[in-house]
Amino acid sequence: MQNILKNTTGGENSLAPWILLLILTGYVVAAYFAFFLLSLYLTSVIFGFEVTEIPFLMTSPKEYPGARDAIMFIQAFSSIGMFIVTPIFFIYTKLHLKIKEFLTIPESPLRPIFITVLIMLCFMIANSIIIEWNQNIQMPEFLSSFETWAQEKELQLEELTEYLTSFPSTSQFLIALIIIAVIPAVGEELLFRGLIQNLLAKAFQNYHVGIWLSAFLFGVMHFQFYGVVPRILLGALFGYLYYWSGSLSLAMLGHFINNGLTLILLYLSQLEILDFDPTNTETPPPLYVITIFFFGGAALLYLFRNYFQQTKNA
Repeated sequence: MQNILKNTTGGENSLAPWILLLILTGYVVAAYFAFFLLSLYLTSVIFGFEVTEIPFLMTSPKEYPGARDAIMFIQAFSSIGMFIVTPIFFIYTKLHLKIKEFLTIPESPLRPIFITVLIMLCFMIANSIIIEWNQNIQMPEFLSSFETWAQEKELQLEELTEYLTSFPSTSQFLIALIIIAVIPAVGEELLFRGLIQNLLAKAFQNYHVGIWLSAFLFGVMHFQFYGVVPRILLGALFGYLYYWSGSLSLAMLGHFINNGLTLILLYLSQLEILDFDPTNTETPPPLYVITIFFFGGAALLYLFRNYFQQTKNA
């Protein structure tokens, strides 16, 4: 985890992490607009929609035949550009590192991979009570305008997500798994943990500050107020998986499990193989179940941390 910071050490370069963060922010903002606008143009060419129609695809997709493929293309193209292409460009041009330095795999990887999977399963169940609490937050009167906006935004995103995750075929499910689970797992971890967390940790000379600040940015970035706290906790978990192991690959694996397992369960539910809705967060598991998985997850995190401490000291 130190490799990324080797060019930011030294007395005269004590401000380098902040400068690099500003440059990275500029790159990401520019990439967001550039790749999004380019995706709109390509969508109009490939799928035959007018550019002026495309914003309405997001709000009323059911009214436009072929909207699913167009929206998936926009999301994939924009995400790859913003979260994968831009960080890789930054890594090569500003940090003068190779991408493989971020994607190291632990020696004897089976045990840490297995522990990571179990940690994520425990976290997803324990986090359900936080999800339910966050969804039911009531704003004070002076924030009523913000509350109305946040509720409308949440409802709009919920309807869009429901539309995109109603899989008419296995091929559509596999495409969604790549776009909704694989690409974010690789790209968002590369940006938020690989770059932002490391640079913030160096800037503050404190890894815990770097982990929680990058987790906060990760949660806010999704622009879903009624899910921001669970996402911040999720981002912090990924941050500690990376910090303790030194392997961004394990954080990516955890991210993929969080997104991918939900999609897999949802697809099995649509096939009527499962008889419950995995997206239903209105009724979390009983408190004793959450308590068991919380302490189980904490024990696994302790085991995960000790495993890598012993590996480094060996």
